[in-house]
Formats: sequence, structure tokens, C-alpha cells
Amino acid sequence: MSPLIHTFEAESCPQVWLAAAEFLNKQPKRAALNVVLAAKTPGVMTKADFPIHHCVDAFLRRHGRLGVAAVASTIFPANFYLRAGAAGVYEEYPKLPIPSRWGFYALRMLRKRVIPAGTNEIREINPLRILVNKIKSQLAARPMRAGYELNMLDSDDLLEIPLHDAGIDARRTRGQPCLSHLSFKLLPEQRQVMLTALYRNHFYIERALGNFLGLAQLLSFVATETGLGVGPLVCHSTLANLDRGSWGLRGVETLLQQCRNSVPKLQVADSAGRAGARVQPRKR
Repeated sequence: MSPLIHTFEAESCPQVWLAAAEFLNKQPKRAALNVVLAAKTPGVMTKADFPIHHCVDAFLRRHGRLGVAAVASTIFPANFYLRAGAAGVYEEYPKLPIPSRWGFYALRMLRKRVIPAGTNEIREINPLRILVNKIKSQLAARPMRAGYELNMLDSDDLLEIPLHDAGIDARRTRGQPCLSHLSFKLLPEQRQVMLTALYRNHFYIERALGNFLGLAQLLSFVATETGLGVGPLVCHSTLANLDRGSWGLRGVETLLQQCRNSVPKLQVADSAGRAGARVQPRKR
């Protein structure tokens, strides 16, 4: 029997994405179940990462798709955070109109209507702010390792962050959100927070790299706002596809070869063993 889980681990998001994409390109159907990626330091971009990012971004733009940064912004509104801090994320961004279809993950994490148990009153909450405050309260007491979930499923629990909206999504057989669950865990010994993301279906050419960078920005936001360090990022794609889009198989193989050729043979690391700029600058 072939392996049931395919795992890949690297220092950064672009490097682990490339390793997984090259693996998928070797599969008969360019797809695999249970592809699990781990980026040890998702909060930095190394010397080897920028060329990969630029290759993918240019490729997507040439084919009329969203660039890498635009895909990342569907998960975390980095521009709002850089310009106005946490208030920009919590207060300004949720005022945007909901896009067509089911909207952005970021909006679902920041604006949710619920009916609290025992009431008939509709209440709007900010799930991401609740999660951050929950971590802060735990750090002030005795921190738990787990219990910080951004759930994609509907829930009346105000400590969950539901991104699945049954009223919009339940009847869809196609076009549903692919990101299913986000789980934050504390690493007390390292004073870090880590993030694990679960995707039900993941397109590795058009979406995955932007998704990983958006998740890294979200993780960095939670770490910064709670005073913790940025821990690892793990992503479990229950179904990973090397989508061919309008570019076809030849386009996929050309892109992966360009990415591989662009990676410098030598990397210059700083004293911490890392190099490059942060994926998401910290607010001061």
C-alpha cells in the first residue's frame, strides 16, 4: 500500500510549497490525498524564497489570475494592519462589503452573526478578536497548549471562529470554501504560538503559495497581538491538486522548473540561522 500521508518540512513557506508541488508533479494524476506541509519559520522570507515567490506571481498574472499577495489578502488583510494596526484589522476591514459568492476568509474571521444560546437575539461578533483575547487571558493565568480554534463550521460557541456559513454554503456542491479549520496552539517553552490549517481541497498552482503566506501573516498577527513569538505553520491538504488551469501540464512543469532554477545554491543566514525580510512586519 502506498503511504497514506505525504509530509514535507522546510524553513519557509515558498520552499515547502515547491517541495510539495514537485512531489505532486510526479504523481500519475498530479494529485494526492493527505499532503502535510510544515514551515519551521513561516514569518521570514529567505534569500531562496523571493525568486520562488516572483516566479509564481508572474506566472499567475500572465494567465489572468490573482497574484500571490492578492490570494494572501483573502486570509489576512495585511495592508490594513500595516496602515492602522489592530484597529485596521478589527474595525476598518470588516466594514468592507462582502464580495460575491461566499466572500473572503478574512471577513468571515472578523465578522460573524450568531444567536447566543438561550436567546433569540442576533449578535455580531469578531471571532479573531475573541481568539486573541482568549490567548491573552490564558497567558495572564496558566496558559493552555490548546483551545484556540478558528472553526469553519457553524457554532454558537462564542469562543469558536466559524468560517462556514450554512445559509450561504450548505446547498453548494461546488465553489465552497476550501479552508476548513484553523487551530492555534501555544508552545510555552518557546513562548511561541503555532498554527495548523486544514484544507478539504487545495489547488497548488493558483492558490496554495498565496494561502500559505496569508496564513503566515495571520499567525504573525496573532503572535504580535499576544506578545508571543511566531511558531511553526502546518498545513494539511486532505486533497492536493496540481491544477492545470489554462496553462496545462506543460505550463505547470515549466513553472516548477523555473522555480527550482531560481533557488540560490547558497543562503546567507543571520545569527539566528535565518535570512531575509519578515512575511508580516510587526506592529510597534
